[in-house]
Amino acid sequence: MMITFPETIDAAERLAELLKSASDLGAALRGVGKDLEEFENMLAYSHQKQFENVEEALSYIDKVLVPQILRIRDSLHSGSEGPLKRLNIASEQAERLAVRLRMMTDDSAMDLFK
Repeated sequence: MMITFPETIDAAERLAELLKSASDLGAALRGVGKDLEEFENMLAYSHQKQFENVEEALSYIDKVLVPQILRIRDSLHSGSEGPLKRLNIASEQAERLAVRLRMMTDDSAMDLFK
C-alpha cells in the first residue's frame, strides 16, 4: 500500500485538527483550577467561622461545600472527556501515519511500492 503526498498532507491536517483538543483541555483544567481555589477559600472560611453548633457546621458542609465539590467534579469530567477522546484518536492516527511513512523509507518494504 503506497501513501501519496496528498494523503500525507491530509493525515497531517486531520492530526492538527485533533490536536487542537489540547488547548480545549488546557482551558478546562484552568477553569477547574479556579474552581478549586474558590473551594479552598470556602474551606478556609469554614475554619475561620465560629459555628454556633455542630448542626450549623454540618449544614454548611451539606449546603455549600458538598455541592461545590460535586460541581467541580462534573466540570472536570465534562470539560476533559471530549478533548481526551480526540487526543487519544490523534495519538492512534499519528502512530498509523508514522508506520506508513517508515515503510516508505525502509528498504525492505520497497517491493511493496513497485
